[in-house]
Amino acid sequence: MSTIEGTAPRPAAAAAGPAFDVELRRTGVTLHVPADRTLLEVVEQVVEVDFTCRNGDCGSCVSTVLEGVPEFRNTVLSARARAAGRRIALCVDRSVTPVLVLDL
Repeated sequence: MSTIEGTAPRPAAAAAGPAFDVELRRTGVTLHVPADRTLLEVVEQVVEVDFTCRNGDCGSCVSTVLEGVPEFRNTVLSARARAAGRRIALCVDRSVTPVLVLDL
């Protein structure tokens, strides 16, 4: 398993969470992420996204956050990367803020 900037303790599973909107800045689209769907499920409807595990364990779907605050549930981002808040695993992470802006 590859890691990004080290490893982090295993987080909560990619269970449902609060709904939020995601703006895909480069694509020019804003999408709604319902409480019962993952960010990856919604984003892959309009943008091709690399992924392998859908569990937050591999790092292949990690993307850049431009605005907003991620809620981390992955195992690949280090504490330092999480504190910076500029990377997110689309398959399991969610948003603390009502809108998350990604570089997609």
